[in-house]
Amino acid sequence: MDWSDFYAQQAGRSVRPTFAAALEVWRASDGVAGGESTDPSGGGDAAGDPSGVVGDAVDLGCGDGVESRALLSAGFRVLAVDSDEHVVERVTAGVDEAESARLTVRRASFAELAPADGPVALPAADLVYAGFALPFCAPEVFERLWAGIRSSLRPAGLFAGQLFGPHDDFAAWPDVNTHDRADVERLLAGLDVLELQEEDRDGKSFAGPKHWHVFHIIARRSRSA
Repeated sequence: MDWSDFYAQQAGRSVRPTFAAALEVWRASDGVAGGESTDPSGGGDAAGDPSGVVGDAVDLGCGDGVESRALLSAGFRVLAVDSDEHVVERVTAGVDEAESARLTVRRASFAELAPADGPVALPAADLVYAGFALPFCAPEVFERLWAGIRSSLRPAGLFAGQLFGPHDDFAAWPDVNTHDRADVERLLAGLDVLELQEEDRDGKSFAGPKHWHVFHIIARRSRSA
């Protein structure tokens, strides 16, 4: 698939609703997720960083960078990851110098993030967002990546994103993983599930008519974890 065409069609879009809802959850909790900052310069607690950084966020499958830039605007230190060859140009477009100091863009596939012979390459995070991205992780990689995402969450850290169900038209695509509701609930076991919305309907995609079967998820790691 040529993701460049997809991003071109998405130009000018707003942040996705699940992302916006997760950011509101973060703000409502006073932006406290605990843990130490992953700032390589040796900064202190993420919520009390003297630089004004409110926390550390990871945007997996960041694509056109809309949510990455929104996280920067909200005060996060951001790691944006995508396999697209133009990811750096897309994500950094319009980012000012101050925000750029809090942004790391990494071109990597999910398989590279979660190698079979090593640890998942994700830093500790207060918020991990994967907007319509995880379904495009190869099934043999998904469980390793998901375990790494869960492990990366600090106490009270948030995950927000989507998984596809088996009725989704994209389920027939190679290297797409799907999960029924019972499996989604298994994946979320032990997390505080703040939103689990199942959508199973006909609609449209960038490629034309499509049946969507999507789980929209916001979940939080326990503060005592």
